[in-house]
Amino acid sequence: MRVLIVAASPESIPSLPIDVDYVIGVDGGYETLLDRGLNPDLVVGDFDSFTGEVPIDAVRYPSEKDVTDLEIALEAARSHGATEMLVYGALGGRLDMTLSNIGLLEAYPEMRLISAGQMVRLAGTGLYGLPRQDDHYLSLVPWKRANVTIRGVKYPLDHHEIVSHEALTISNEWADESADLIVHEGMVLVLYVKK
Repeated sequence: MRVLIVAASPESIPSLPIDVDYVIGVDGGYETLLDRGLNPDLVVGDFDSFTGEVPIDAVRYPSEKDVTDLEIALEAARSHGATEMLVYGALGGRLDMTLSNIGLLEAYPEMRLISAGQMVRLAGTGLYGLPRQDDHYLSLVPWKRANVTIRGVKYPLDHHEIVSHEALTISNEWADESADLIVHEGMVLVLYVKK
């Protein structure tokens, strides 16, 4: 099940996908959905970033809580059987929230964080096909440390140890229509970043 989640970051949100099975508005992200003419299946949050009238069937939470509104939405998506979560409005706002949202990728590997010109996902051990996207760089950021092989790119690596304090795997480019990433050990943030 493919779930669209729209959160409340002040970033510019590109066009939203319509080929989804379920839509969740998160706090001020609800307003973004309404502005795009989309009615969500679920609205959650403490509504500290929403200025309109909160829908009567919204699931409200107190502002003082141990989880973020996005975490609540991710759990709701998972409980509805999500196999892929496309999350917009979770990058580009407050740095602490952006880093926290990136950290959530570890608990929700089915999540993709998407903003204007960027997409972030977390890849654990395994083989991944990374289709070429013109006008974008392909960057890998190890989640601390990882051992990777990457083929079909301008700067390939073979069983190479990468660490978070080195920039070796930033701003790569596709040499073929698709790149192959093999994560032998560890986890890697995979980023598509507009040039």
